Amino acid sequence: MSVESVRRKLYYRLRRLVLGGYYRLVHLNYDREWLATQKRTHGGTVRSYELYNRHGRDEMLTELEARCGRESVVFDVGANVGVYALALAASEPDRRIVAVEPAPVVADQLETNVRVNGFGERVDVRRCGLGAESGERPFYVSTYTELSGFDRESATRWEAAVATVDSVSVSRLDDLVAESLPPDLIKIDVEGAGPDVLRGGRETLERHRPTVFLELHEDGLVGDEPAACRELLEGLEYAILERDHYWIAEAKEST
Repeated sequence: MSVESVRRKLYYRLRRLVLGGYYRLVHLNYDREWLATQKRTHGGTVRSYELYNRHGRDEMLTELEARCGRESVVFDVGANVGVYALALAASEPDRRIVAVEPAPVVADQLETNVRVNGFGERVDVRRCGLGAESGERPFYVSTYTELSGFDRESATRWEAAVATVDSVSVSRLDDLVAESLPPDLIKIDVEGAGPDVLRGGRETLERHRPTVFLELHEDGLVGDEPAACRELLEGLEYAILERDHYWIAEAKEST
């Protein structure tokens, strides 16, 4: 075995130990509600039970905030524990955020963060996934919570493992919008499931023309998410601005 192979194995083992320990500690903090510290972001200052400010200087959040108006309606698809939703709600009290999160444990944590900030009237938490069709689907909960998704491959990246498989409700974006206000902006971060979200939101994109922020995922996933999303967005007459790890898709002006 080469020296490089040994180093790689040691690195992966250390990463697994560090990340696994971190997530266990985070879950304890949420379960016991020990410490919700203030965290500054480019959207606003919020409190959360996360142990460090992972997105304090997040570039996508910065650009998303810059494009939001004072009364914008923002759909946060793949809201996780609410980093984006909380920050956008904090900066303007008249904004309305629809935060969509399918993972049961993570949705609990999201609701805990919404509650500790007193944002119950600003952030509408929807405990479901979004896809091309409505129904029930198996959801693979990862030992690294943020890698959880509807594909097993997503949940097992970075030496993670599937902790459990839950059956979760899946809705179409179009159906969700029909029950709410139409979005001005949509942020999508769904661990490789972006194409299905867009397919289920075709009517919303055609009719309301919201700006779409799409977090790209390729590492360890089956399929080519960027290529599929590009085809869908360009087919709906959206222009794509490419950043390092995300896209901003804006509706082209009609002629």
